[in-house]
Amino acid sequence: MLKLKPYLFILGWLLSSLFIQAQVPVVKTDSWAQTKKAGKGQISVLWYAIEPFIYFDKGEIVGIEYELMQGFAPYLKKTYGVDVAINWVNAGAFEPIYPAIRDSKEKGLFAVSYYSITDERKKEVKFAPAYMPDLNILVTSNNLPVYDSPEEFYNRLPALAGYTMAQTTMEEDMNYFKKRSPKLKISNRLDDYEVINEVAATDNAFGYVPLSIYVLALQRGTKVKRQKILATRREGLAAIYTSASDWDEAVNAYFNSETCRQLTASLIRKHLGVEVADIILEVSAPDSSRRPTADIELLTKEREIVTRRLIDTALQYQRSQSIRNITIIAVLIFIIISIVLFKMLTTKRKLARLLVQRNQEIISQKQEIEKINRRLQQKLSVSQLNPHLIFNSLTAIQHFVMLDDKKMANKYLSQLGKFIRYILQNANEPLISAAEESKMLEQYLNLEQARFENSFQYKIALQGEGGLIPSMLTFPFVEEALYERVLAGEAANGRRSLNITFTEQPGAVCISIQDNSLAQKKMDNGNAVRLAEEQIAAINKGQVDKIGINRRCSSGLSQVDILIPNTVLL
Repeated sequence: MLKLKPYLFILGWLLSSLFIQAQVPVVKTDSWAQTKKAGKGQISVLWYAIEPFIYFDKGEIVGIEYELMQGFAPYLKKTYGVDVAINWVNAGAFEPIYPAIRDSKEKGLFAVSYYSITDERKKEVKFAPAYMPDLNILVTSNNLPVYDSPEEFYNRLPALAGYTMAQTTMEEDMNYFKKRSPKLKISNRLDDYEVINEVAATDNAFGYVPLSIYVLALQRGTKVKRQKILATRREGLAAIYTSASDWDEAVNAYFNSETCRQLTASLIRKHLGVEVADIILEVSAPDSSRRPTADIELLTKEREIVTRRLIDTALQYQRSQSIRNITIIAVLIFIIISIVLFKMLTTKRKLARLLVQRNQEIISQKQEIEKINRRLQQKLSVSQLNPHLIFNSLTAIQHFVMLDDKKMANKYLSQLGKFIRYILQNANEPLISAAEESKMLEQYLNLEQARFENSFQYKIALQGEGGLIPSMLTFPFVEEALYERVLAGEAANGRRSLNITFTEQPGAVCISIQDNSLAQKKMDNGNAVRLAEEQIAAINKGQVDKIGINRRCSSGLSQVDILIPNTVLL
């Protein structure tokens, strides 16, 4: 098993290398020699977002390192007359970038992600000239004091928790503390902002971050303490490229040029702010070139940032209080208005319900009045018919008495009594059956046959049950057919006849009154018919399905059809 350990180590290293390479896309680039010969070429730049060096702003890549590398192509065009295209490749994470540059054989592959220049890294990759000083500072959570000496901080290490970013110089600085205190727990985070936010959120925590990251986080309101001890300075921050690259000539020429220095100064001021940028550059500079007051100026600027943050917080709190008060007042007004509107709506709905109820009562009363009116009109029609019948019947009795025909007079009186009794019995019934109506007509026609000495014949047929019909509705039409047609002229084919048929149809009752008279008198000029039509008009009022009358008149055949729907209500 002991002999296998070296092989397992080599296998693990190979798998790790393959995993790292799998995270970075394979790119094709041109060498500087090819570019100069062809007059054009392409390089690729690996990057990972970290503000203010390179990051997204409104969907576009910006930052000190991005804009600095973007100035590389115009410089080469102006100085060497070559066109260089820069292909930006987002690595997605910080860790795989350095191994990808270290292990790549591409001559035109670069990387920017605020890399610190160290002697160990110089053995594996190439560095462009530094564009910015490199200073890592020690930050602690707010519950810890400001330490006056490294020894005081070292003594506290066992009780602290450390945070750092893997494969960075900050990790190297943290490992120094791990050697002094082996029990110290150090956790990795994705980037420097996560490190400083973790320190701010956790008691008894500390970590290393670049000075520029610290100042930006402080401006955003992150609450940590900068310790004045144990800061680490290195040669500077620079772009890296592969050890196999032949772009040294172009890289050194550009980054050492006055054009690059001016561009770098403007970019640092652009992304860090003029006052903050000057202080950071001064504090980060080597001890030999740093002014004695630089640390004091940084401390003053920190206090200004904190004071401004407190003022902004107070103003924001005051604005939030004002907004809260306005919101409370607005909500109260809204509630009051809602209550008033709810009361109004409730009252309106209550009034609407009362109005609907009153309308229903009015409609019901109107329907009842119309119903009573129809019944009164029906009774009026019947009452106007009765005197006419009685007068004709008395005349007939007088005729039989004058002829001394006592038998016929008694028979006629008996039939007249039955007929009057029938009319009185049904006078208060708005609807009667077709069978009852046919009996009434039969009694009436028997009286008329006796009166006119059987000068005509009649037939009453009932097909089906007949349904319900308004009382005495058919009488005026039968009387009209008898007096104005049958008795007024000769018959078309022999004896004068009158046929009445009650037929039950789907949803209605049809009454047909047919005669064979040759008389041509109009069928709708009689007073009885006019009263009947007024009665029908009164019944039809307010009905969906109405009573219909159809007249057909020709020599030798006259017919009146009355269609009464079953839905007729009285």
